[in-house]
Amino acid sequence: MRGFACKEAMAPRAPPCEQNNREEVVTVTAGTPPDAASALTAPWQLEEAGDSLVTRLLQACGQLRESPLEAARTAEQLFPEARQREDLAPWLALVTAICGRIETLSDFHPLDPFIAFFDERRSALDAPEAVLAQIDVTTFGALVFRQPDHPRIAELAERSEAIFQGDQMPSADDFVRLSAANYLMIHRIWCGDLTGADALHRRMAALRESAGDVYSRLLCHSMSSMILRLYLRYDQCAREIEQGLALARQTGFHAWDSQFHMQGAMLALTLENTEEARRWLEPMGELAPPEHSMDRAGYHYCLGWLHSLEEDLPLAIRHAEESVQLAQRSGGVFPQAVTHVGLGQLYLEQRRISAGLYHFVRARRVGRRMQSSRPVQFIRGLLDAHLAFRMGMHRRGCRALQQALAIGREEYYLNFPWWRGQLVAGLCVKALEEDIETEYVRTLIRTRRLRLPDHTHPPANWYWPLEVQVLGVRSVLLDGADPGLSRQLFNLLLMLACLGDQEGWVSRERLIDSLWPDSEGDQGQRALDTSIHRLRKQLGSERLIGSRPGRVRLDLGLCRVDYRELLACLDKEQPDVRDIGFMLEVMDCLNKGHANPWLPPVDTLQHRIAARILSLARGPFRGHEQVPQWLETLAGHLPASEHVWQGLIRHHLEQGMHSDALETWERCCRALDQHRGVEPSPATRALLREIPGRRVV
Repeated sequence: MRGFACKEAMAPRAPPCEQNNREEVVTVTAGTPPDAASALTAPWQLEEAGDSLVTRLLQACGQLRESPLEAARTAEQLFPEARQREDLAPWLALVTAICGRIETLSDFHPLDPFIAFFDERRSALDAPEAVLAQIDVTTFGALVFRQPDHPRIAELAERSEAIFQGDQMPSADDFVRLSAANYLMIHRIWCGDLTGADALHRRMAALRESAGDVYSRLLCHSMSSMILRLYLRYDQCAREIEQGLALARQTGFHAWDSQFHMQGAMLALTLENTEEARRWLEPMGELAPPEHSMDRAGYHYCLGWLHSLEEDLPLAIRHAEESVQLAQRSGGVFPQAVTHVGLGQLYLEQRRISAGLYHFVRARRVGRRMQSSRPVQFIRGLLDAHLAFRMGMHRRGCRALQQALAIGREEYYLNFPWWRGQLVAGLCVKALEEDIETEYVRTLIRTRRLRLPDHTHPPANWYWPLEVQVLGVRSVLLDGADPGLSRQLFNLLLMLACLGDQEGWVSRERLIDSLWPDSEGDQGQRALDTSIHRLRKQLGSERLIGSRPGRVRLDLGLCRVDYRELLACLDKEQPDVRDIGFMLEVMDCLNKGHANPWLPPVDTLQHRIAARILSLARGPFRGHEQVPQWLETLAGHLPASEHVWQGLIRHHLEQGMHSDALETWERCCRALDQHRGVEPSPATRALLREIPGRRVV
């Protein structure tokens, strides 16, 4: 379907004045007529005189651009009679029917007799090379949609590649060559060969710019936008969509407009921007007629995706069920697999396990018909892992996750239909915790800007797009590099990092009072809005800086802030050794840096950290081999803290290390005298009474 394949929906009928002038406009601006009838029929050597079948076939061929579905139906009706002939009439019917069905993405079941005819008669066909090229490329397109498991599909793919490259039939017209490239690209995408599809896209772009056929150029723009979306080249994808729509406006040929709307919607859904996706999808309901089954399936598929992101499961399921039915009605193979996976995922979210598994099985069966079902295996594997983890089957979830992510790494999958960031982010947490495909997972987090799920402790090797250090020496890193923020934007970001509540929200008034204290009226509000816009632009993400009436926030699921991480460690019920190491690193940073006006005083933070580590050393980590090292580090940072010295002396005594306890006592006396001019308290002296034969004065 056009979101799944190469086209989105039929264009709306142009106003009468535009219809009357369309051919003239296209001829003038693009240098070619709006249809390919002349290109298709010129080499066919069919005479109309007295031959009504040929006349009707040529008329159907001439309708391909204005009424492609009618042209296909006419060719299908004429085919039983035409196939009895020995001339090229049945082959022209084949080309016309397949082209019309692919252009409308309506119903591919009627193409089965043409494919059977090709299998039976192609080897003995004697025709001009231009005709053979059209037949082979067109039949390859039919197999991609209808019979991807056909035994000759690899042969026809190779033949189409040669035609596109010009190795065979160097004089082939642009329409045939670019059609070959587009069918090859769809085939490679559906088989999971995104690298091959991307390479083909790059070669196709050069030919597209010199092509005169408007139809082919628009199709190429739509296919380019698809592969760019799959590779997460957001700006380039948006540019292809804009160029395609601009060419349509320039030429008056709007048959592919809905393709660009669909790709725009999918790009927005990939970014989980439901508001923008809805703006792209709103025209789709009117653009895709009911008989265009695959178009309608794509439309409902995207709506299901949209409502799933909005967590409206009942409405998402309704659209997903409709997309499955329409995909089955269309006869297209890969879209059936994709729609089954989408619906199965929603059923699992609704805890309808048996229904979800049923659709996964259907997707697997359909996927086996593809020459390679790796995209389906990848998506299915992620969802299997998600289900297993939800059901408490940890080992099974890890196995499924390992298999899926191995495919993703090998094929460099960064995107797939029905992407749901929170689900994938949760699986990435599991993968990093279990050391599964770590580098690929971190790449996925980085390129997709995956947000750490709420209430989830981040793995040590989680990738943070933005890192803000406010403790000690202040710094900001975006993907490991300094984003070069101005002083004002730098301070705004630091305030958001320091002052936010548990979800990161800070009142606008507080920001304005601190950064623009002399502003009057709405001047401060405008200055803040401008700064937020600039900060988002320099950080390259709208999502990093959130806004709602009266408040602004830094999204802590996409940003690592050392102060926030410190607070989490201090409040953590079951900290581990890494948490203590981090708190000691913070102590070192605080000693090296300067006071931060938006944080508690440095000594307050240091004593809070020391109290927490002392508590842990006396509690769950009592007897741990690293306790002496932790306490010695604290004593180095806080030599005037008698509580730290008490903790270190007590630890030596509990371990029976009396000489070490005495040596620590002596250091404690010197430190307290040097830094505070006092002697140890009676409580500290009392600790040494536990040493046999030792009398403390």
